[in-house]
Amino acid sequence: MSRFGYTVLGFGGFTSAGGPGVWTDQGQTINTNRYQCVTGGNSAGAIIAGGSSTGNSETWDGSTWSNAADNLSANANSGQGGGTASSAIFIGGNRTSGSTVCEKWDNSTWANADSTTTVFTVGASAADDKDNAWVCGGWTGSAIGSKHEVMVSASWTVQSTDMLTDRLTMAKNNSGSSSNPAAVTGTTASLSDKNEEYTHSSGASGTWTTNDPITTALKDDPACYGRTSADDLVVSHGENASGPAGNCFEYNGTWTTGNTAPSTNRNCYGGGPTGAGITVGGYNETAGAYQDDTYTFARAIST
Repeated sequence: MSRFGYTVLGFGGFTSAGGPGVWTDQGQTINTNRYQCVTGGNSAGAIIAGGSSTGNSETWDGSTWSNAADNLSANANSGQGGGTASSAIFIGGNRTSGSTVCEKWDNSTWANADSTTTVFTVGASAADDKDNAWVCGGWTGSAIGSKHEVMVSASWTVQSTDMLTDRLTMAKNNSGSSSNPAAVTGTTASLSDKNEEYTHSSGASGTWTTNDPITTALKDDPACYGRTSADDLVVSHGENASGPAGNCFEYNGTWTTGNTAPSTNRNCYGGGPTGAGITVGGYNETAGAYQDDTYTFARAIST
């Protein structure tokens, strides 16, 4: 049985629910090396789109990557988004320049979605599916952004209160749910350990809350796993003050240090819940190149 986020191990002993998670190198490579690709789905099934200088999409069936039936309408990197393997959204990013264009995936084709009002690149994001999502901060094309928008039933609304601490290259793609997402770590003029959550009420209304800061500040698009709330997240990869190190941190109200990831890749966005995550590609400083790796993350409790 479980109570208060802990699992009983007999005779009243307790251990933190679900963690630490275990990493697996799937040994399967994507067809187009890339970083900053938007990821929807989880370790059992996923779609990736864009990244680097490509608009190509690929699908994952739990063991093999295949070219998707359709691609984004243009090459796009530094986007945000997420969702599921069959219902995902690609938000903004760089096309020829910062863009408000969004595209949605219905398991067979990409189509135009409602556009954001603000330009979002390398911001934070969370998406339940192609029609319900959140995007925050990042780079507007001229400055670090303070705005965030919520998509409900396929329509975006600019929120009336700006994010508390303006940042870019925060943890993404599955940074909570569309109605209770998180803006975790990233950078302003320097590395930030901020961990802030937003609770959406309706329309343009909601409330920001400051939570415990992440154990080690990271930048360069750490991966984030967690699709139910801002209070149950896993953050991995990225780059700390000394460089890329494969850091992994698990959060359920307090932060614990998880098992180090199999690679020191950075800019490899995450997909999936806290117990069934996937991260793909990235940039490796030692190799000086975009990567084609596939790593999955599993733990007992998956949300």
